[in-house]
Amino acid sequence: MNEGARSTIEENFKLFWDTRDTVECFNGIAVLMQDEGWTGKDQLIFDTSDPDKIPTILLDGECWQVTKLRLHGRHVLELDLVNNDGVKKVCVDDGQIEKFEAYKLLQAVFDNTEHMGYEGRDYEDVEEFYGWELS
Repeated sequence: MNEGARSTIEENFKLFWDTRDTVECFNGIAVLMQDEGWTGKDQLIFDTSDPDKIPTILLDGECWQVTKLRLHGRHVLELDLVNNDGVKKVCVDDGQIEKFEAYKLLQAVFDNTEHMGYEGRDYEDVEEFYGWELS
């Protein structure tokens, strides 16, 4: 992820999400994936040919790129991860991941899904989406 995109995510997080709970990010991911029932019916595969399209998260003190995301039960995400040490698949609930890392996943899902807004236009950003769809 380029430095400009990362700083924008950090700024938006501090402005809009710092006071919210991690579970709200997870709920937003479920709505964006059109799976509010948490059935895990669809998965989101990130474009590994473009490093700016792959979300990078810190999990258990290690930096990982998320190549695939699927809902896995109520407030649980199944993630396929890769870093220099290898690959792994993990399931994380909203209590096992830092709020900022969950927000980065929400932002990546927003960037990689279609989400028509009010009056037939697309939402400008994840904050506008959240304000209209989930508040």
